[in-house]
Amino acid sequence: MKKEISRRDFLRGAAAGAAGLAAMGVLGGCSNNASASTTGSAETGSETIPDTTTVAPETTAVSEPATTAAAALSNQDTVSGARYAKDYENTASIGIVSEQVTSEENADIVVVGSGIAGFMAAMIAKEQAPDLNIILLEKNGLYGGSTRLAECNGPAANATEEAARASAARHASGTGYIADPMLMYHMKLEAGSNASWLFGKHKVGYTQGGGPAFYEGGNGSIPVDKNLTPDCEALGVDMRLNNRAKALLLNDDHTCTGIQVYNPDGELYNIRCKAVILCTGGMSTNQKLLSYYANQDMEKIIPWGLGQDGDGHIMAEQTAHGRATHLTVSSLFNNVQGFAYDSALGCCATMQYTNVWVNQDGVRFMDESGGGSLGTSESGKVIECQGHVYSIMDQTHIDNYARGGATRHYSGFADLIAGAETPAIYDELKEYASNPNVYTSDTLEGLATAIGVDSAVFTATIDTYNKSCETGTDSEWGKDAKYLWPVVQGPFYAFRVSSGMLNTNGGIRINTNAQVVDARYNPVTGLYAAGVCTSGWDGEVYGGGTCQTVGMWAGSKAARHALATIFGKTVAGDWYGELMEVASGGPGGGPAPEGGSEGAPQ
Repeated sequence: MKKEISRRDFLRGAAAGAAGLAAMGVLGGCSNNASASTTGSAETGSETIPDTTTVAPETTAVSEPATTAAAALSNQDTVSGARYAKDYENTASIGIVSEQVTSEENADIVVVGSGIAGFMAAMIAKEQAPDLNIILLEKNGLYGGSTRLAECNGPAANATEEAARASAARHASGTGYIADPMLMYHMKLEAGSNASWLFGKHKVGYTQGGGPAFYEGGNGSIPVDKNLTPDCEALGVDMRLNNRAKALLLNDDHTCTGIQVYNPDGELYNIRCKAVILCTGGMSTNQKLLSYYANQDMEKIIPWGLGQDGDGHIMAEQTAHGRATHLTVSSLFNNVQGFAYDSALGCCATMQYTNVWVNQDGVRFMDESGGGSLGTSESGKVIECQGHVYSIMDQTHIDNYARGGATRHYSGFADLIAGAETPAIYDELKEYASNPNVYTSDTLEGLATAIGVDSAVFTATIDTYNKSCETGTDSEWGKDAKYLWPVVQGPFYAFRVSSGMLNTNGGIRINTNAQVVDARYNPVTGLYAAGVCTSGWDGEVYGGGTCQTVGMWAGSKAARHALATIFGKTVAGDWYGELMEVASGGPGGGPAPEGGSEGAPQ
């Protein structure tokens, strides 16, 4: 694998990439009990870290359903090892402590996963407490996880109290109150500090102009290799590749005392420590496990990701946390099953407002543009909400796209074809002719038969749509006239569309100190979680700006809270370096617009 891998190279390189990752161990694995205070605050020099945990009254425990590790284990299939997903093939026995260990060692803090959350947790902990033994575990054969492929809003401003609360209220309302407003509130308050640490103190590059800033032009592998990895090594963090965390070591369901790990040879060893920070990413690469937690039908989704196997979610279930909570399937692009990620034909067939979408009944079910503002996340959910979605094109569509007629800036490679000549779609029509999700016929009646819908219904649907194209007024759904292209010239094409899942968001419940908590928000002492493995950020639709920014905030908060409350360390008031000046509402700033750039996991 190239050291400075590009988003396009990684996503396209299925064969070469798999071979390279296997060689580095990617395909085989991932990225003393002092109790944290549960009330009041911890003074840490010039910075005060509030501990906002609410402890449920003891009287509530009598009537609450059992959520302990023992209760979870009583439901466990001893072969699978998953607490609730009994049929899940847990071949690595994640979440099950083994007695067969080759060695045991001690550390202070163990961080699991080396995405942005893991780097910030490990590095901030070591910067503020150089005497502590900090271990960073990465199950893959290279550092960075899916952060290598991600974009991130640039320099930010810490929000005012008023702005943070307003932003949190809007966000929670927009998710139907699935998201936790307190998490968003605290993240907004520290947005500038965390961004200053990344872009200022550690000199990660970013680009600006015409919208949100992305580090190194959206190629996350550059800051991982150029800045974060060498800086982390220079600090003295004990960094270990090809080491996969297997299970938490617990005194009881509310007390974590360490972690069990596979070494690169597949042998097990224990690390006894006072704090474990789970930065393990989502579970987009483990569809069997995901099928137990997601509301979406996995048959309609194209998976993508790097080492997002849900390991952290399963380990959290060992504790009083119990079952993983709400998961968002972050669908950020549409394509056809079996097409390359950067297929020009796929981009034209599934990502343009100018096509006609019909469902399993052969009827058109919406304005394909969503009023001209259908975002990438929403577009994927539209696909998932129907039994089948077919994108209908005629030969004129094909020819128009080949001449540069694609207009929609969508995500990744799709942006490159907007307004550009794309003759490759002719070759891809031949290449994918035998794909079972591609249908063609010289007549509309024949196309209806090919996709298995009633011919009369389908032809009536297209006839109504064509009349709307003639008048420039969509009589059914109100699509803007500029997107109305008639379907009249054979041959005719239908492409069964799937949504593309770049990652999942959610699963592990945390409080505003990034501590893993039970259903009543009682913390699991010594256990933290950060990044997209944590819940409370999104509803059914990925809202934008809740990947890298969440990882930054939670990784930072977990490290600082652990140092102050478990180790009694002083966290400097300027732990982030120097606050970067950002205009109000600037890229990623406090009162800035919600979300991030369309189509990028941020």
